[in-house]
Amino acid sequence: MLERLAYKEQITAEHENAIAKKMDLHQYYKDIFESSSITMNESLKRDNELAKIHSFVDDLLTWYDVLKPRGEAVILKYAASELQLSALSVVSGLYRQSFTSLRLALELSLSAIFFSTNELDFREWEKGQRDIYWHQLVDTDDTDQGVFSRRWARGFFPELEDSVKVYNKLAKDTYRNLSEFVHGNAFTWEVNKSNIVFNEQLFNQWLNNFSNLSKIISFALSLRFLKKLESSSINRLEAHLLEFVGHIAEIRKIIGGAMEE
Repeated sequence: MLERLAYKEQITAEHENAIAKKMDLHQYYKDIFESSSITMNESLKRDNELAKIHSFVDDLLTWYDVLKPRGEAVILKYAASELQLSALSVVSGLYRQSFTSLRLALELSLSAIFFSTNELDFREWEKGQRDIYWHQLVDTDDTDQGVFSRRWARGFFPELEDSVKVYNKLAKDTYRNLSEFVHGNAFTWEVNKSNIVFNEQLFNQWLNNFSNLSKIISFALSLRFLKKLESSSINRLEAHLLEFVGHIAEIRKIIGGAMEE
């Protein structure tokens, strides 16, 4: 009888402890949510800069719509979604996650372009039989098919052959910067503390990487597809192209922008 009573008391105590832990768990996540909300309010003070992100997402979705008859174009839609997730993470103070999503958006966008001339690779990727390899995307050997190689430029937009080297370097540098956070390199733990608070240094670093990404993707898409687009499609993309690659004379000639004297 005493043993049964002791067992019942033990079960009751464990049940009460479980309820207390559950309440602690709820409070734990409520505290995180509150910290993230405070950080978001601080981030949204930079709404003019954040608006550029959503504008570029719309641009990327326009590219997808223009190229939709191509199977691999759907990857641009995935990249746009990942950009939105990256933006949500950065305004919420989840900086490491924001850099990770930004790198994936870059990889996906360039992969969509790479697969446009490598249908077998795309089909294998689509079936889960192949991965995306960054080194293939940015290979610059004349024998390779990197999207910033001279061979690529000669095939799709010869007038940009002298420009690809600049964008290839920008892509590699940006990817390297983002990878520091993806791989958890030592210095990232110093600037990215475990608690969720607004960090102006990381916020600005993310914005700088996003700015580079928008230039890289815009140039790569123009290099591959601009010369083959119908005038109606070019008109839809005109404002976007003028903003991100309009400084390149050869591109301005195609989209009809004013030429510099």
